[in-house]
Amino acid sequence: MKNPGNAVDETEQEDLPLSVKQRAKKARHDSYVLAKERKKNDPRTIQFTEQMKERRREANAQAKIRRKNDPKQIALKEKLKKDRQAASKLAKEQRKARAEATKKAERAGKDARLKASIRG
Repeated sequence: MKNPGNAVDETEQEDLPLSVKQRAKKARHDSYVLAKERKKNDPRTIQFTEQMKERRREANAQAKIRRKNDPKQIALKEKLKKDRQAASKLAKEQRKARAEATKKAERAGKDARLKASIRG
C-alpha cells in the first residue's frame, strides 16, 4: 500500500527534486547498503566463516566415525540389512510366482486353442 505522499506518478517524481525527508531516507538506505557490503567483504568476517565451515566439517567427520564404531548403530545397520534382504527375497519369490501363473495361463490358452483347432 502506497503512502499518500507517494501518490505522484513515477514520471512526475523523476522531474521533481527530492524533498529533505526523501533525501534523508535515501542517504540512510545507501549507508545501510554500504555498511552491509563492507561487513560482507571484511577479512575478519570471511576468516571467521571459513573457520566455522572447517569446524563443522571436522565435527561431522568425527560424528560419522562415532556412528561407525557405535555398537548400537552397527546392530541397527545389520538389522536393516537383514530386513532389506528378506524383503528382496520375498519380492523375488512373488515375481517368480506371478511369472509362473501367467506362463501357465498362456499355456492353457494355447492348449485350448490348439484343441479347438484340432476338433474343428
